[in-house]
Amino acid sequence: MPRSLALAVALLTTLTALLPGQQAPAQGDSVDALVLDHDFTGSPEFVRLFLQAKQVYRAELSSPDVTLEIRTPISRLQPPRVYPIFAPGGSGMSVVELYPDADGEYELRPIGMEQGGVATRLRLFRDAAESRRRVAMASKPGWEVGIEVFAGWNSGYAQSQDAAVVANGGKAGSDVELCFAARRAPGVPRLSMCALGIGQQSQHGTPSILWVFTEPRYRLLGRAPEGRSNWELGALFRAGIGNMSRVNHDPVVLAPGLYLARHIRTSAKGAGWSLQASYSHAFYKGFEKPDDIYNSVTGEFIPGDVATPSSDRLLMGIGWYQ
Repeated sequence: MPRSLALAVALLTTLTALLPGQQAPAQGDSVDALVLDHDFTGSPEFVRLFLQAKQVYRAELSSPDVTLEIRTPISRLQPPRVYPIFAPGGSGMSVVELYPDADGEYELRPIGMEQGGVATRLRLFRDAAESRRRVAMASKPGWEVGIEVFAGWNSGYAQSQDAAVVANGGKAGSDVELCFAARRAPGVPRLSMCALGIGQQSQHGTPSILWVFTEPRYRLLGRAPEGRSNWELGALFRAGIGNMSRVNHDPVVLAPGLYLARHIRTSAKGAGWSLQASYSHAFYKGFEKPDDIYNSVTGEFIPGDVATPSSDRLLMGIGWYQ
């Protein structure tokens, strides 16, 4: 397995470990509370009901292939999310869960596959265990996770560690990257990172390099109120390993730098867009070294000139977090 692929697997495993998982319901949860028991006749009717924010409601409908249509009398109030859940085979039931994000009155109406009203019995419960789990997760938020896409420019560098070649430099090239990212680390909200990045770097006249990298970032300036948009300026440090076709060595890159970001949050939970620009100065190791020189007088090998290729990099990107 190429070292770059092995590193990608390791980074992906780390990212999976960092993502917030669902917690099991605590022992001793109270019994589910019946909120509504109503028979619908199939005519265009609905029931109006007050639902609490951050609770989980379970709706049991006595007919198969039925769900709930939920409307809000107030236009600015967002309807709860509705998710179908497993109903025991042969039960002839439909079961859905409701996740309201705000207190308010909502209109509930059962509909069938053809979006028409159906005759069915609706029993609505407040799911105690799931409600407690949801409140606990909301009080201890995990990472905000997302995906970022970048494109940019590098000033060019020599894909060799021969001093003469390094001094001559290389032609400017381009970078295209995809990054699985996370931000607002629990307990360290200033910390964010590109947990796993994959990039393609090209220069005229030299082989392209596929990079696998990780990039921790630390906010230095700019407030980040929870659920609100903000600007921030911070430091970053990239470490990665590359893969070049038809070459038996894998280069590595170390790149300190700075970033400027505008996070545009569209919900209180942090979901939204992120616009980012970054500058870094990259140092490359692991490129092919020049051959040693044999001294016929002393009978010793003199190491060839070794230097460290480097380049400046500018990137612009957009991301989506949730």
